[in-house]
Amino acid sequence: MTTAADFQMLVDGFGALGALSVAAVLIRRPARSPVQTVLMLVFGLAGVFYACRSLAMATGIEGFGLASLALACTLPLGALVLAEILLRRHAPLSLKIVIGGGAVLGLLAALLVGAGMEEAFSLAFYVPMALALVLGLILFRDRKALAPMENATLDSYARALLLTGVLVLTDFGLFGEVGLSALGMLGLAYAAAAGASGPQRWTDTVKELALAGATALLLGGALLRLRMPETLLEAGGVVGVTVSALLALSVLLRLRSGGSDQKRRLFDQALVEADVSDLKGFLATASRAAPLQGLVLAEGADLAAYTPERLREAFDAEGLAVLARLERIGAEATREGREQMIDLLHRHAATHAVLILEHPLKIALVGLAGSALPEDDERSLALFRKMAALVAKQDAGDAA
Repeated sequence: MTTAADFQMLVDGFGALGALSVAAVLIRRPARSPVQTVLMLVFGLAGVFYACRSLAMATGIEGFGLASLALACTLPLGALVLAEILLRRHAPLSLKIVIGGGAVLGLLAALLVGAGMEEAFSLAFYVPMALALVLGLILFRDRKALAPMENATLDSYARALLLTGVLVLTDFGLFGEVGLSALGMLGLAYAAAAGASGPQRWTDTVKELALAGATALLLGGALLRLRMPETLLEAGGVVGVTVSALLALSVLLRLRSGGSDQKRRLFDQALVEADVSDLKGFLATASRAAPLQGLVLAEGADLAAYTPERLREAFDAEGLAVLARLERIGAEATREGREQMIDLLHRHAATHAVLILEHPLKIALVGLAGSALPEDDERSLALFRKMAALVAKQDAGDAA
């Protein structure tokens, strides 16, 4: 095996580890939202793709190369479906035809592998073009139709998708012998694992990438000191493998409960520093931190079209109503309550409702989407509800 093949095998191996870790976490969930289901499929396919390509390099077995080519052609289609769900609207028909048609042509290319893997893989050059089209669909979306947290999630995926699309070009040998698209996939896995605690702005993303790059250079430099490289390929390969290993480790840490410690600290700090003199002041100050960003308070005239008793039926014992759970078929006795709550959530582009006060009815609406670890956000919402309920009762007592 050549030096370039060694580096390719390692980079793809770490890419497979990150993607399959996200898929494994989602597979174990007994109840998944449509977003989580698509994320599970996309990262599962991506993980198997990089695993097959890594095994193809390690073993030289042509079947692994054929499987990796076929899987690569399905990834843009998965990215398109994910974008449609996050945007809550269908992509233009022309875009579906281009990306779907490209997937079919790529699969046909896989059947031509007998003519040579390199020649067949060149027919799948549509992959970066398809990813660019999906990226454009996300970037030029109607931001006003989505909740702030949904926009933040889409921005996070857009940055990772941009990086992935650029790095996919290296898989075709345009900038060197080693394909680095696995680094972009690890960026997408990091965005999925981070959810609402991921970088919120382009500048934040640049800072995180700069930190990861500097760490990789230092660690790679230390490794190179042990054995001086004979070629530029060896030096670049060591740095590339180091970056992929660090990214894979970051994904694994984010997927663990301790990976969102910083997010929880910021949220707890926001609650501690929130204005508790009245409910509106509390909501305004507490909603500065994720996952409460973009919170909307529904009360009075906002709920005039609904029956309060029916809306209350839609909440669970923790005072939380989740759109993904409500849209599943449940007991007939709560059907009307579910339907009214679903309508309320859709009207405000929200995915979660928090019962703050029953009399008079006050409901906090929050839009969350794209996170691979929604349980952390829901625990934060439960803590927020307890504090908001105390402030609301205090307001009611003062008014009396």
